[in-house]
Amino acid sequence: MLQARTLSPSPETKRSMQEDKTEQKRAQILAAAMDVFAEKGYHKTRVSDIAERLAMGHGTFYRYFRNKLDIFDSVIDLVVDKIRAVAVEEDPESTNTADEFASQILRIGSRLYEIFMRDTRLARIIFYEALGVDRELNEKMDRVMATIHQYTELYLRNGMKKGFLQQDLDVPVLARSINAMIFGGAKDVMAAEEPEAMGKRWIMAISRLLMFGVRKPASGEA
Repeated sequence: MLQARTLSPSPETKRSMQEDKTEQKRAQILAAAMDVFAEKGYHKTRVSDIAERLAMGHGTFYRYFRNKLDIFDSVIDLVVDKIRAVAVEEDPESTNTADEFASQILRIGSRLYEIFMRDTRLARIIFYEALGVDRELNEKMDRVMATIHQYTELYLRNGMKKGFLQQDLDVPVLARSINAMIFGGAKDVMAAEEPEAMGKRWIMAISRLLMFGVRKPASGEA
């Protein structure tokens, strides 16, 4: 009786399977590193701390990352990607009225704060641990913020073009001011005893300030 032949995977399939295993292992190490960096801080973290978290040898770690700075840089990329995803989820040109613009601000702020509340490691790493670690990392963070500022400018310019925002806005400065409030609020939210309630207060305060300012309406004004 003839035995069925066992087909071995093709070289391309083997290569793909190996790449998948490599990415899975890399993701495991990154997740462990994020935990350790958030718990101990960058400067107090050692490669051995990350390796011990996964019960693996140092040699395995160095097959995937060159050193502590290399994996921290990759962790920062993960955090930045989550923040960037919130920014690009909305279409800057989709709003046509001031009310739609205000709703858009609330949605963006809510999603951003939800990211930090869902995973408190992100706020600690991006707001505290990423500062001053390395010149190249500082430059990367500056480029990230510049991109976020530029994207915020698109929302403002859309409102000016469609006539529901003032025409004499200093767009670059205002965009940076908005982001400073949002990220400053995120730090405050993470330190609050009730982060969700504090997040709602910050989002409403920023939205109200942008749309109405702080001047008390004169008699007869809406």
